[in-house]
Amino acid sequence: MRFASSLFVSLVLNLNYAVAQPAWPEYLDFDFNYRNSAATVLDSPWDVRLGIGLESEPTYQGSSKQETELDPFLVTNYRADWGNLFLTPEGVGFSTRIGQKIGLFLNLEQEDTREIDDDDRLVGLQNQDKELELEVEATYFLGQWNFGASIAPATGDKGTVWFLGGGYTWRPTEQTFLQFSIDLSGSDKDNQRTDFGISLQDSLNTGFRPYTPGGGLKSAGWSMSIDHQFSERWFMRGEASYERLLGDVADSPLVRDIGRENQYELGIGIYYQF
Repeated sequence: MRFASSLFVSLVLNLNYAVAQPAWPEYLDFDFNYRNSAATVLDSPWDVRLGIGLESEPTYQGSSKQETELDPFLVTNYRADWGNLFLTPEGVGFSTRIGQKIGLFLNLEQEDTREIDDDDRLVGLQNQDKELELEVEATYFLGQWNFGASIAPATGDKGTVWFLGGGYTWRPTEQTFLQFSIDLSGSDKDNQRTDFGISLQDSLNTGFRPYTPGGGLKSAGWSMSIDHQFSERWFMRGEASYERLLGDVADSPLVRDIGRENQYELGIGIYYQF
């Protein structure tokens, strides 16, 4: 969980809700984990936000160890009649509306990779190459409910991941915005073998049993977030998520032997809107 990505997505969340609440931005979600945002500056096409967050997350996918660190971020958004463009340290994105009920979201970013220094028990495994991922999502909005699906192919050996999910948004006061969502994800054999497989050479180097996942379901989970405006341009954001690894992913030695199926992420931060 990265606050830059989280706020990036929050800038493009619920299109339909924004029609009823013009002080809040048009928005779309791209991975069903992060929604909501602060009010946009209505008299300007630009929306720039600078902030810092404190995050706790697994050291790698399936890890039993957590790492907590400060994460500064800068998010830039440009709005136009034809859609919205976004730029974060992780990548670039575009969102647009199709009618009043459907939103389309594209996001190109560099994929997170597992590093050997994430856990001393990983010594002997090959480092993963940094690769690009393009996520394409369509979301249908029904009042404060939303339902969607996305697919995310990547370069190199990272394969393809898909998501199905939905969520509910709630604005109890003018200054506070809440969101809850659930999702189900899956991936192909290339993705699972890159992130959770153990090659024969890896087995010889580490002592893990060889393992070749075949693709399929990857995880199911939920997330929730809250944004609160406590002055004209200062905002607070908190978020929490839970993910249960499934199928061949959960049976990987990286999960079953040294990791855990249950994955948790927590974050809190503040940001300033220019």
